[in-house]
Amino acid sequence: MSSLVASLRRLAPVLLLALAPALAARADDAPSTLVLQLSGPAQFQYAGYFAALWKGFYNEAGLLVEIRPGSAPGQGNVDPAHEVAEGHAQFGVGSMSLVTRTAQGLPLLLLAPIFQSSGVMIFSRADSDFANPGALLKARVGRLPATDVLDLELVTALQGDGIDPDKLRSVPVEPGQAAAALADRSVDAVPASPWNFPWAAHARNLALKSFSPADYRVEFYGDTLFTLARFERANPELVKSFRAATLKGWAYALDHVDEISGRLVSDLPPPPGIADPAAYNKYQAEVAKALSRYPTVPFGHSSPERWSTIEASLASSGALVRVADPDSFVYDPDARAHWRIDWRDGVIAGLALLLAAAVAAAVQRRRRQPVPAAALSGAQTVVALSLPLPAPPPEIVAGIGADTKPPAPPRPPEKPVTAELNPVIAGLEAALRDKIPLGANFRLSLFPELWPCRTDGEAVAALVTDLVAAAAPDLRADDTLIVGTRNAVFDRVNVDEFPGARIGEFARVTIRDNGPGFTESQLERIFDPTASARQAVAASWPAMAKLGGYVRAESAQGVGTAIHLYFPRVAESSASARRADEPIAPPRRYRASGSRPTQRRSRSLR
Repeated sequence: MSSLVASLRRLAPVLLLALAPALAARADDAPSTLVLQLSGPAQFQYAGYFAALWKGFYNEAGLLVEIRPGSAPGQGNVDPAHEVAEGHAQFGVGSMSLVTRTAQGLPLLLLAPIFQSSGVMIFSRADSDFANPGALLKARVGRLPATDVLDLELVTALQGDGIDPDKLRSVPVEPGQAAAALADRSVDAVPASPWNFPWAAHARNLALKSFSPADYRVEFYGDTLFTLARFERANPELVKSFRAATLKGWAYALDHVDEISGRLVSDLPPPPGIADPAAYNKYQAEVAKALSRYPTVPFGHSSPERWSTIEASLASSGALVRVADPDSFVYDPDARAHWRIDWRDGVIAGLALLLAAAVAAAVQRRRRQPVPAAALSGAQTVVALSLPLPAPPPEIVAGIGADTKPPAPPRPPEKPVTAELNPVIAGLEAALRDKIPLGANFRLSLFPELWPCRTDGEAVAALVTDLVAAAAPDLRADDTLIVGTRNAVFDRVNVDEFPGARIGEFARVTIRDNGPGFTESQLERIFDPTASARQAVAASWPAMAKLGGYVRAESAQGVGTAIHLYFPRVAESSASARRADEPIAPPRRYRASGSRPTQRRSRSLR
């Protein structure tokens, strides 16, 4: 035994020498003060981080945190990803450009999407008619630098609708100057963020129309908290605590808007160019509620499948040269152990195994000699590696509404045969394609994460088939008809932008073509069975009422027509729940001569 002890004594300095760099590196990886780098100025867009600081949530987790605001658009460049990569900050807030940075080799780890939607819109003046990607071919489109996430949103929407972005009449626009360019008519349309653009347009008395890029491809996440992958590997509990405190701060901020808005105004400098910071923060609080979908969706929820679809969308736009498994860059807060093993952990585990092997070899040698029982009574060392499976993600409660009370389940329609629309539409592809005239194009555009709904699959199939058959004769050579599905959310912030829409969450089926379109007078009578230019559309209104949903029609001459069928999402909130036998409210305008509804000219082809 004495020779074994001597061997271990000789080995100890070697082990300590090998372990010293790893232990030192671990100490250096966790500074006493953690820095969070924001991507913009101190405003309600970042209220949750300040709430976590002011209310002591970071302090309760044993964290000392400094929050560094970024710059306003056009006010210089503070890149949170660069600040974190260079070690000037441990955490940052970024947009979907973080995905492109990871593809370029930056080892980022996306910890939590704070907002379920980026909310980016394509804005135009109210007196214009650029209501969908196809219409932009006739517009002068303000283009930001190609690396700007706003331009990526535009490009991916165009490609999602089968349009080559290079065919646009592009006009370069500097960041922060989009509202001015639209107001002075140097551009006709521009992609912009809801956080500041509508406010800037209102200050210029500029009335807007808009459509969402998310209607033509996967919906991008909004602001996302991130860190370096190696920082999380070295400090997993610290990162987990920081994330949890941050999400707690966001919940507090949206539950106490007046308190946090007031403190943003009193304690921090106002964003550049904002004359009324109090009103501006109240405006942004409404945007935050809409984009986060809180409390229906918990802060930080993310879907690996959605991340994969976002990657595919960015790759198709040329923004990514390669894609990666989301497991490599999206944080899993529920996993008790990860396969992301730092080299230092490997060194430590390897040395421990070598030590165990040395002990075992020495013991084996000693077995050749008689050993007193007392000499074998020492403590044993057991080395074991355990990699348990990750815990399943938390259940997400469906629905969104005006109040925060637990939603009451709506009564289902008469025939709740199916809860999934995508299989219904996919099964129609061959039959629908047969109805398209020779020379015209047809395709499906099915959203992979379509919300389930209660409806009659056979009735939906018949309705879609009739609408496609009715649109087909108007298609010319090279025209395109698309049948697509998307999720649609209407709330108090955006419902007035969509004539005929109702507050709630819906699975939507759209039959859209870029045919000749209807005149305004034809559109006014589109739901009147005695005067409709397309009888299948008139018939869709009572049919959708029976199915528990509703229909909207949009059209513009030379642009095309879109018929939207809305089916209430399963387990929708009380704000949007409606009894199946309750009469459906018709669209906003009526013909003076009859009781059937008419649809006013819509603002967008969604």
